[in-house]
Amino acid sequence: MNVKEAHRHTHSLSNTSKMPGKSYGIQAKFCGIGAKLAKVEGTVCSSCYGMNGFYHMPSTIKAEDIRMDLMLNDPLWEDGMVVKIERLKEPWFRWFDNGDLQSIYNLERIVRVCERTPRINHWLPTKEYGIVNEWLDNGGLVPTNLAIRPSGYKMNGTPPVFRGKFIKMAELPTSTATRLDEDGEPINPSGSVCPAHWQNGQCRDCRKCWNKEVQNVTYIDQLQKV
Repeated sequence: MNVKEAHRHTHSLSNTSKMPGKSYGIQAKFCGIGAKLAKVEGTVCSSCYGMNGFYHMPSTIKAEDIRMDLMLNDPLWEDGMVVKIERLKEPWFRWFDNGDLQSIYNLERIVRVCERTPRINHWLPTKEYGIVNEWLDNGGLVPTNLAIRPSGYKMNGTPPVFRGKFIKMAELPTSTATRLDEDGEPINPSGSVCPAHWQNGQCRDCRKCWNKEVQNVTYIDQLQKV
């Protein structure tokens, strides 16, 4: 498959000014758990960046809708993604800079793309605990080059803890989100704090999100003003 054919089966990759490499996003309105959390004050989704700014532009919405359809329905989507990701100069890729997992089938396809692109470091943040847990229960194995990070639901909250039927997820690294207090310090940070808030909104040389050895990354609310 050449690049032109790959584009037809995947559409565009997302360009994110914050991160190195590329990403692949869909509309935030298609989030399952996120759509419910968006209606609850005090959750990270109640101030969703994916419903504002650049993500609200018609051209972005159109691209995200096309990606959504191809990701779920095009039988050659995986082949196309492999072609496009393998061509990236920067070996860092994020799944869902906007939106989230849609199904176990969706996760399985992403995992196969990761397995076929071992040169690339993949990061998948998600609030869809049920999808990931069921996939793990069914024998799913996380590739060494993929960091699946379950994200905490509550702003200024603690990292998610998995017990009982979700115990297999306890081995996954996590992420949380917080705001700054009056002194400009993160409220209730856990693990490593994302430095982007103090770096003009950019990762620069930080790669903690992709590093599975970093147990939790705390992000600063992107909509909060310094």
